Amino acid sequence: MSTDYTQTLKSIKEAEEASNAAIAERKRQLEERLRSAEEDSARSIAEARKKAEELIAAEVERARLSAQSNAEKLLASTSKDAAKIAAKRLSPIELRKIIDETLLSEFKGA
Repeated sequence: MSTDYTQTLKSIKEAEEASNAAIAERKRQLEERLRSAEEDSARSIAEARKKAEELIAAEVERARLSAQSNAEKLLASTSKDAAKIAAKRLSPIELRKIIDETLLSEFKGA
């Protein structure tokens, strides 16, 4: 009878060790999957961040070029207008109007 009891205890102990080994292996597999998922997500985040930075840099450059183009167009237009005005002989009334609207307008608001 004690042999049966001892054999049963051995069987229980072996089953416990087998289940602990299976649990440990499953835990190791899950930890490996988790680490792999964390690495993949970190890599994806880094790639997304890099693409976003590249997109921002491209948009900033595009805006800079657009602003520069607009400034050059405005400068060209203003230069033409200035050349026309400089070539034109102004009457005293026209000259006074330009002075009032352009030069003195800054002092009127102050």
